[in-house]
Amino acid sequence: MNFKSTVLTGLLWVLLSWPSTAQEATKLDRTVRRQVVDSLSRVLNRVYVYPEKANEMSRGIQKKLKKGEYDHLPDNPQLANALTRDLIAHHHDKHLVVRYDPELEKRIRKFVATSQPDQKDAEKDRKQNFYFRKAEVLPGNIGYLVFNNFADLNELSKKTVRAAMQFVANADALILDLRNNMGGRPEMGQEIARYFFSQPQLAGKTFNRITNSWTEEWVGRKPESLDAFYLEMPIYILTSKRTYSAAEGLAYHLKHLKKAVVVGDTTRGGAHATRSFALGNGFVGFIPFSRSEHVETKTDWEGIGVVPNVAIPEDSAFLKAQELIFLKFLSNTSEVTEKRKFQWLLNDLQAKTRKLALPDKTLAQYTGTFEEFKFTVEKGQLWCRNLHQKDKMDLLIPINESLFKVDNESQVEFIRDSGGNISAIRLFWNDGWVDDVNKSQQP
Repeated sequence: MNFKSTVLTGLLWVLLSWPSTAQEATKLDRTVRRQVVDSLSRVLNRVYVYPEKANEMSRGIQKKLKKGEYDHLPDNPQLANALTRDLIAHHHDKHLVVRYDPELEKRIRKFVATSQPDQKDAEKDRKQNFYFRKAEVLPGNIGYLVFNNFADLNELSKKTVRAAMQFVANADALILDLRNNMGGRPEMGQEIARYFFSQPQLAGKTFNRITNSWTEEWVGRKPESLDAFYLEMPIYILTSKRTYSAAEGLAYHLKHLKKAVVVGDTTRGGAHATRSFALGNGFVGFIPFSRSEHVETKTDWEGIGVVPNVAIPEDSAFLKAQELIFLKFLSNTSEVTEKRKFQWLLNDLQAKTRKLALPDKTLAQYTGTFEEFKFTVEKGQLWCRNLHQKDKMDLLIPINESLFKVDNESQVEFIRDSGGNISAIRLFWNDGWVDDVNKSQQP
């Protein structure tokens, strides 16, 4: 899926977002089977992105039709499924689908005749906030955006994108979470990408089978107004095996243009731009007609997916991206207090991910009173009571053998003297403050 696309490409979005309401078990007859196969063959040979594969697929389904291999299918949905399987058997293209949906076929014919977008889709996108699910600033001044599809591009959806980008504009790093993003309109990918480039960047070229021509592929575009802005902070993109199509395109371009670090699983691998075609008799074909060659890779992500810079299971990608950001911050600053802040945040992440279990013998060494802080072991866990705040009792979470998370503001490290005994604690606060407290003498 590329960033420059015809309007009709967006009808693939219908497949992803509009539920089928017409899957009734209509009986097949020989005439319908022949008409559907003939129509599909013509569309493949006219527009499929790889002409030689189109010819091979067309001959394959025609051969099966003549041999009567579709005669046993009892209804239209099963014919659609069989045709999809047979096409993919010749060439495994994840965007290549045949579907039986009379209502959708009518909508496609209406769109082709009038060139007017379906207002139902526009209203559905609006009520879904154009699929933006979260805009947040995380600890450490990290912007975090979650959007689960790429909606149609219009003035209202542009305003929503701008609002999301404005919300994170003052962050020092940005995480884009595409782990549940199944793609949609590539124009939305272009709209999002433009906030990350002060000038358009050549990404490669695109072949359009319909026009039989190559065009240059650009990511980002010139500012539309004097108040346009772009985000200069480091970008990290979270991906999963579900990340697909236009969402993959955004990750792929930003990765290979050295604008983002991709963290997570390799994506699903659907790169070709796709149009919807009415095949007659209630059948619809989703046929890829365009492919890209990136300026760096000389290919795209079709069948391969976007390979992350940092490969890690998707459930761990969010915390991993934060860790990478804090490590980068640490390496880029020499100011002592700032270093302590970033180290505190790294420690906090480790408390969430390491899940250490220390033996009772080790925990017992940490018991005692250190001014207002009293440490006890109860049921195999270390607790801290603040004697100045009698109701405050915190379960300590180990970061390593001697360093623990106390709460969302403080961490404590137990300090040994020359004889190996615990003689003091060192308190680390999330604002960079450090305080040493000696162990109280027992009466």
